[in-house]
Amino acid sequence: MPSHVSRINQRTHRAQQLGKFGEDFAELFLLSIGYEIVERNWRGAYGEIDLIAHSSSNSGSDQSEFIFVEVKARSSLQYGAPLEAITPEKYRRLFLLGREWISTNQPRSLWRIDIVTILRGTEGITLSHHKSLSA
Repeated sequence: MPSHVSRINQRTHRAQQLGKFGEDFAELFLLSIGYEIVERNWRGAYGEIDLIAHSSSNSGSDQSEFIFVEVKARSSLQYGAPLEAITPEKYRRLFLLGREWISTNQPRSLWRIDIVTILRGTEGITLSHHKSLSA
């Protein structure tokens, strides 16, 4: 196997490992703040949602809601901050996926899209939770 193919395979493997680490870390964070994880890596017509969570309360109200969570993990800022990877097109696909899941599973429920970013650098791990407006 040519050495450039081996390097590409190694980079892809490292990226997959970082992505799995990010999803695992985000899941633990969401559980720690009282969310229930409903599904992980759900696939729909427009792609995949990393995590689907459920919150029994919404900012002090009695209503529950479903949260569709996109996780972006990076090992450095070399290619930009993790949040910069959420383009308008990516957000549109997340919205369509959320709408697809809700219409099939919980048609009368409140829902929103959140982004969890994780930077796993040499100085430790930084997690940011970006809550979206309800859909």
